[in-house]
Amino acid sequence: MNLRFSTSTKLMAGGILLSMGWFVLASCDCDESKEDKYPGFWVACIGNKPALMSYSGNNATIVSSDPAASFNPAEYDCSHNGSPHYKGSESDAPFKVGSPAGPGGYGRKPHQTAAPTAAFIPHQLRDLPFLPDTPPSQASPNCDSSFPDILQTDHNLPMLTRVSTCPFAIKTVIPVPTIAGNTLQVQVTPDGSTAIATSFGSAVNFIDLATNTVTYTLMTDSSINPDGLAISPDGATAYVTSFNPANPVVLVINIASKQITATLNTIQYPSGATLTPDGSQLWITSPLAQSVDIFDTLSNTRITGLAIAQTVDVAFNSTGTHAYVTSGQTIPGSVYEIDTATFKTTNTYTVGLDPSDIKMSYGDQWLVVNNDSGGSISIIDLLKGTVATTAVGASPTGIAFVH
Repeated sequence: MNLRFSTSTKLMAGGILLSMGWFVLASCDCDESKEDKYPGFWVACIGNKPALMSYSGNNATIVSSDPAASFNPAEYDCSHNGSPHYKGSESDAPFKVGSPAGPGGYGRKPHQTAAPTAAFIPHQLRDLPFLPDTPPSQASPNCDSSFPDILQTDHNLPMLTRVSTCPFAIKTVIPVPTIAGNTLQVQVTPDGSTAIATSFGSAVNFIDLATNTVTYTLMTDSSINPDGLAISPDGATAYVTSFNPANPVVLVINIASKQITATLNTIQYPSGATLTPDGSQLWITSPLAQSVDIFDTLSNTRITGLAIAQTVDVAFNSTGTHAYVTSGQTIPGSVYEIDTATFKTTNTYTVGLDPSDIKMSYGDQWLVVNNDSGGSISIIDLLKGTVATTAVGASPTGIAFVH
């Protein structure tokens, strides 16, 4: 049987189909890019070499071909066609456990059940791919012996104090040689085995954290007063500033041999020493100098100086592309945002009087700043470009995030 439709019926049907097509197009998010649909990072073989990739709009972009955060090109095999695989991934069990950021990635391991033999080293939360901020649990943690300890220096006595955090209690007192005394700053090597403490009395102390004893004290020239301290991400090198106007230098120390391998001339009264996240640059600050010094750690040479006076501390975002420097050269104080590729100031935030310590929160959104003379704490929201300063009294010193 053949059906015949009148001209008016055909026009009506065509109008209905056209309306339905317009409805489908209107409801379709046709502007969605591949970056929106496939956020994050992946690894691809580019020129037979592994590269970290990400979408920029609809274009696949190479983020890095060099080691970055938890991406290590040496862990991938590009000898075959297609996407790379982890080296040894086809070997016998037990297979290597990975995460979205590669083997070892950003997955946090559980606390150890046995008592630790060295300091607790928390896993970073900002490895690639970036994780969003997660609010801390409101429940009290169940204490165990693997929770992190605190090492506290005492500038008036030749000693350090090791304090457990759960529960809070003094574990032990670690004496340093009396000839050194006056400890100022302390840092722990990435493997958690060794603490290094500077002593104003011309000494650098190496502490075995398994035994809580000073195993070696490196005595320096009497014209050197060790103050600021930074340890390279690979745990191989320590950088120590000398707070001495007659001999303003930075000592480069080989941690394994415990010997000074280089001495770098720098600004007057060098105090703070801060490394970029990848350890490639060393930033030196001073509350009494008129500039900031920046060194290349591969060649131990000065790259440039920043005309920012009365600086105390530096914080970097997780990728090291921006630096934030506290300065007391204005009243009230300021935090300068620096583009680390061009070393140009991109923004300035007004905080409290004499800002000192600064720390970047997880997520690269908030900066926490102690204002020493102002007796206040400033919170900088980098996304909104706002600053909130709250009076806390006294002179706030030191910042640590508990996680």
